[in-house]
This record gives sequence, structure tokens and C-alpha cells, in this order.
Amino acid sequence: MEMNLRDVKWSRLMHIVLRQVLRQGVVLPALCLSTLLIAQLTNPMLAQCEQRSPLLAQSSADHNKGLDSKAPAKVQKELPPVESSPHESKPAQLNVPILKSDDSKIKKETGEEGPEKGKEGSGRKAVSSLILTVKLALMEDARLFPYEIEVEVGSDEVTLMGKVSTEAEKAAATEISSTVATVKSVSNKLEVVKELPEMIAHKHDEIITRHVKERFAKSATVTAANFDVKTEQGVVSLSGTVRFQVIIFEAAEAAREVLGVKAVKTDKVKIESEG
Repeated sequence: MEMNLRDVKWSRLMHIVLRQVLRQGVVLPALCLSTLLIAQLTNPMLAQCEQRSPLLAQSSADHNKGLDSKAPAKVQKELPPVESSPHESKPAQLNVPILKSDDSKIKKETGEEGPEKGKEGSGRKAVSSLILTVKLALMEDARLFPYEIEVEVGSDEVTLMGKVSTEAEKAAATEISSTVATVKSVSNKLEVVKELPEMIAHKHDEIITRHVKERFAKSATVTAANFDVKTEQGVVSLSGTVRFQVIIFEAAEAAREVLGVKAVKTDKVKIESEG
């Protein structure tokens, strides 16, 4: 209010002075005087604004300080202190199911499975056959290995049936069978056939011939040659006609890979001349 009254007085005074100066015709002094009056009028306003600005800044700082001091108290009021329970102090334990195989593996590694396994095994009986036991014993002898000997088991004795080539081999079969546990007596009905080794060899030769032909069928070149194959005492003989010697060599290599082949003869294979 005081500021407004003061401004009015200064403005009236300025108008009066300017009017008197203009009447006397002095322009430059009038401008200087008006500038001085304006400066006097504005300086008090600026000073008053400068006095008000520190007060406003201080009041704003006091207000913010009050908010900051109240905020922690509110947070502390809203969040009650957390109390640690005895259950939380212990680490959580996961209940992982243990498979039966894993459990047995652990027992085996730790040695806990030993007594239980021994008890379980002691209650079982070994499954065996007297017929198979006697046959296995006969097959362990090199003299009787080539022969097919049948075994029958009765109430009190074991019966041997089949063919052997000599009387010595027949006696050996009786002796070996009698050494088997639980065998009380042996009835030897084996037939002695002197030609049996040759018959067995011929059978083996037939098997070798079949295998050689199967080997030839894997090569298109050898198959096209259409070799005649014969085997005697393990010796393979080839016959036929081819255009190139390399085909004969390929057939001989294939026959040599068959088990039981002792040699390969190719003297009966002819090479066809180009003329």
C-alpha cells in the first residue's frame, strides 16, 4: 500500500517538473531529470524484490526439510520390524525321490548290499542238466569233438549213442562220462565206423563249397564268370572260362577268405583268347 502511494507521488511530481521544463523550452535537462526520476522510482522496487527472494528461498528450504524429516518416520511406522523365525534359520531341504536302481547302486558302493545279496543268493539252487553236463565233457576231448554223440539219462545210468571211428574213441567216451558227478553207471551204445572220418571230411567239404559260392555271389564280376567249385579235404578247385586273368585272381582271393579252405586250385580255369 505504501509502495502504491509513493509511486503516485513520484509520478505527479515528474509530470509537474516536466511541464515546467517544457514551458521554459529546455529539452535536454528535461530528459535527464526524467531519467533520474525513473531510476529513483524503480530502485526501491528492485530492492524490495531482492529482499523478498531470500525469504522465499528460505521458506521453501524449510518446507522441504520438514517433509524430509517426516518421511522416514512414516516409513518406519508403516513397516514393522521383521522378526526372524527359527524355521527360517535352517536351510530348506528338498525331498528328492530316490529310485530303486539308484538306491541299490548306493548300497553296492557302500557295501550295505553284500549281506542281503548273499542271503538272497543262498536261497536259490543252481539250474543244471546232467545231459548237457555230459555232452560238454565229451566236447572237451579233441578225439571226440568231431562226432555227434547223443546222451540219455535214466534212473541209474547214462546212455551214449552215436558213431565213432575207433574202439579207443568209444572207450574214451565211457571214461569221460563216468567222471561226471552224479553219474553212477554208463551204458555205451556208440557204433564204431572206420569210414567216419572220411564221411565227416566230405561233409565239411560240402559246407566249404557252399560258403565259397556265397562269397562269389557278392562280386558281380566273379558271378558273371560262372565258376564250377569243388572241395576235397579242404582244397577248393575252380574250373571254367574267363576273358581276363584278373578275374581268376579275384575268385581265388574270395575263396581263401572262407574258413576251412586249405588251398585254391585254378589250373582248370581257361582264359578265352580274343582272336
